[in-house]
Formats: sequence, C-alpha cells, structure tokens
Amino acid sequence: MKYFEWEGAVTQAVADALQVSRSDASGIVEAQPFYMQQSWGKGMDALQTAAKILAAAQGE
Repeated sequence: MKYFEWEGAVTQAVADALQVSRSDASGIVEAQPFYMQQSWGKGMDALQTAAKILAAAQGE
C-alpha cells in the first residue's frame, strides 16, 4: 500500500468513527502529522492509526 492510499484509509476510519464528513476528518488527520509519520514508520494499519489520532485529538 502506498502512503496516499493508507492516509485515505486513515481519514475514512476517522470519518466513520466520528460520523463526520471526509473533509472534516481530513482536517483532524492533517492536524496530527507526528502521529501520521510515526504510525507509517512503524507499519501500523489505518484503524490503529485512526484510534491513535482520535485519542490525541480528544486529549487522551
């Protein structure tokens, strides 16, 4: 899987979890570049990354 495909899957997972539009989810994902880079580097899947981003966005 290429990065852009994985990033799209992360964005969709965030959108599904929060029941928001894909564009809103994209803003949430883009606000967490550290977690995106870290997760990609560790080979984490989209759902694991989305969970990490959601936890960070909620201040956990």
